[in-house]
Amino acid sequence: MGVHILYLQHILLAYLLTSKKFTKMKRILFFLSIITLITSCSDEFLDRYPKGRWHHANYKANDSLDISILVESKLGQGYGKLRNFWFSWTGLAMNNYTTPDVEKGSTPSDGGAIAEFKAMSYTAGSEPLRQYYTECYNTIYFANEALVLANSMPDTASAKKRLMAESLFLRSVMYYRLAQAFGGVPYVENVLSQTDKTPARSTREEIWGHIETDLKWAAQNLPTRVQRNATGNSGRPTQNAAKAVLAKVYLYQKQWTNALTLTTEIIKSGDNDLLTPYSEIFTEAKEFGPESVFEVYCEKKPSEQIDMGSQHAQIQGFRGIPNLGWGFNAPSQVLMDAYEPGDPRKKASIIQDGDTLDGKKSKADAASYKFFNRKAYVSLAERSVFGRASDPQGYWSNIRIIRYADVLLMHAEAACELGNSTEALEKLEMIRERARGGNESVLPKITTINPNELREKIHQERRIELAMEWERFFDLVRWDEAKDVIPNFVVGKHELFPIPQTEIDKSEGLITQNPGY
Repeated sequence: MGVHILYLQHILLAYLLTSKKFTKMKRILFFLSIITLITSCSDEFLDRYPKGRWHHANYKANDSLDISILVESKLGQGYGKLRNFWFSWTGLAMNNYTTPDVEKGSTPSDGGAIAEFKAMSYTAGSEPLRQYYTECYNTIYFANEALVLANSMPDTASAKKRLMAESLFLRSVMYYRLAQAFGGVPYVENVLSQTDKTPARSTREEIWGHIETDLKWAAQNLPTRVQRNATGNSGRPTQNAAKAVLAKVYLYQKQWTNALTLTTEIIKSGDNDLLTPYSEIFTEAKEFGPESVFEVYCEKKPSEQIDMGSQHAQIQGFRGIPNLGWGFNAPSQVLMDAYEPGDPRKKASIIQDGDTLDGKKSKADAASYKFFNRKAYVSLAERSVFGRASDPQGYWSNIRIIRYADVLLMHAEAACELGNSTEALEKLEMIRERARGGNESVLPKITTINPNELREKIHQERRIELAMEWERFFDLVRWDEAKDVIPNFVVGKHELFPIPQTEIDKSEGLITQNPGY
């Protein structure tokens, strides 16, 4: 009978919701889609394609639906996973709550499962970790589906290589997150059928190797940021995004020369820069700006029937008056004290109880913490300009994943480790110069070229520049500094998170647990 009608409408809806603009015909298709019951993808480990639904294996050449639309729909579902609650909820906990720089936030009674990350008491039974692990693999499932479909397109199709590159990028990002958090994990590069066995764990080194192969090809076939924005595909990955993720993989392996080569290419491309003032990086107006190497697209345009929101900002928003969120991922006094006197990034990054928000003096919830993440705040003035005044908690604010400042700091780190202190210092000072905002009286210049002293300065600069974003815990682990900084950190155990017990049980003994759990 061809494509199953319910799933056809599901994928059409996904495609339309990820498009920037609707034609009249698309609006008609959208209307037809929403009146039909839509079922969601299974939450099973290493997700299998459901029987009776459309799948690349039963796609027939005489099916009239353009394959590229199916690819776009799969990619749209994959990108949707990056907006998923669990990606932000658990991702922020893993990266930040585990460190002294961030408190759990909210109220003492709220978010009990997340409190385990602060205490380093999480176990293989942790529900947030299970969800994070599962959602990573669900995203990989969509990426693999998209890749198979894109590869089946005629070689003459202009979008073929770009769509394959996007699929490889999306898959690589998820494997990077999995290997970063759990070490070696099962590697799946195709779509498992109902009868396929769950693979055993690959080593972390093997995962790094797969990512390297995929991202090298992706970087050659993705557009630049300027090219991407010109075609109205903001939110899709670029050449520099692929290179930046691969550079992170190289840093984990201490492959300093490879990391330096890639970050040099990003810098020389001219596709990104530091011209955006630090205080404006996270505003609506600067979404997809030159600071952005990769960010997750969120949008609401009722006129075009687009609604792709995220709770990323809400999770971290000011809790009290005004009510802008739940107050998690709260900066600690330890982080407050870590800023140099006069560093403008402190005010640009942290909301304090009593600050003026939306034209009013804020008042934190009596039971909550008194510091909040300003990077998750979108002013009422901006929300009004962008037609989102009804959105007090930032549902349609983009999620910044990799910034150009991160690339420069990776470059500085690699150069320092290779003994090129002059090059490292130059890139470090570029970051600090932007932070000064033209005021030479703040943030004195760093002049040391002593490798040990410079290394310490670079580490501290990553801490401040990227505060409350996506890096701190894993930076401390790969620098072998976690044991000295994080209370309750157990060497030989907490470098990795536990594999969810549910996944070990499903594997029937093929997947083993990480040490210490």
